[in-house]
Amino acid sequence: MIAAKVTAEVLRQAAESIGVRADINTINQNGTRHRVKLYPDAWEDPENALTPGGNRRKDERGNRKYQRISASAYQNDRRVHAVCWHGFRDYFRAVYRLTPGAVFSTAVDRWQGSEDFEARYKASGHRNVGSQMAPRCAAEVCACPESGMAV
Repeated sequence: MIAAKVTAEVLRQAAESIGVRADINTINQNGTRHRVKLYPDAWEDPENALTPGGNRRKDERGNRKYQRISASAYQNDRRVHAVCWHGFRDYFRAVYRLTPGAVFSTAVDRWQGSEDFEARYKASGHRNVGSQMAPRCAAEVCACPESGMAV
C-alpha cells in the first residue's frame, strides 16, 4: 500500500501499538509518502505457539495476531504470512489517531483521511479476495475472533 501525508515514525508507532510489523520504504524527499507492507508479528498465545521441538503449532495456538488465511478454494485454512483485513482496519485507525489527514491507497480502495475511512471501510470487508468460482470476502479470510465480520 502507499501511505501519504504521514511520517514514517507515525507509521511505525501505529504498527507497534497494534502488534504488527511494518516494512516502510520512503518514496519522496519530504518523507511524507511511503510504500508500506504489514506482517503479523506477535503470537496470539506466545507461551503455547510452538511445540516443545520449536515448530509452530498447526492449530489455532500457532496463529499470530491478525493471522490471514488463504482465500484459495483448495487450501481453505492454510496460514499466509500476511495481516488480515481486521489488522489493516486497526492499523489505519491507529495511524488516523496520530495523523487524521493521512491518505492510504491499497489494492482494495483509497482513503483520504480518517472521516473518509470511517464512512466507507466496512464495504471493503465485503469485497471478494477469492476466485470467481469460490468467492471469499476480505473480512472472512482470517483466524481472528472477528472473522467474517466487517465491524
